[in-house]
Amino acid sequence: MRYVGCRDCHGANLSGGGGGLTPAGPNLAVVRGWTQDQFITTMRTGVDPGGHALDPRQMPWESIGKLDDVELVALYETLRGLTPIQE
Repeated sequence: MRYVGCRDCHGANLSGGGGGLTPAGPNLAVVRGWTQDQFITTMRTGVDPGGHALDPRQMPWESIGKLDDVELVALYETLRGLTPIQE
């Protein structure tokens, strides 16, 4: 995931954090609750399945959304493999 720099904002394990010179991003295991189509739509439109608009200054969805479908599916599958969020 170094290609798109996810760990810079979402932490080393993508479980949230990061910060410092970059915004602190949420735990990406949230994607486990999304369908593949919802993930691709979110990355292409900047609006998550809950209707929350992603701020392009904090989440570079516009550039990630330019990945082709094969690349986005691979990213989705990687995120689906993350440890579930503990509630």
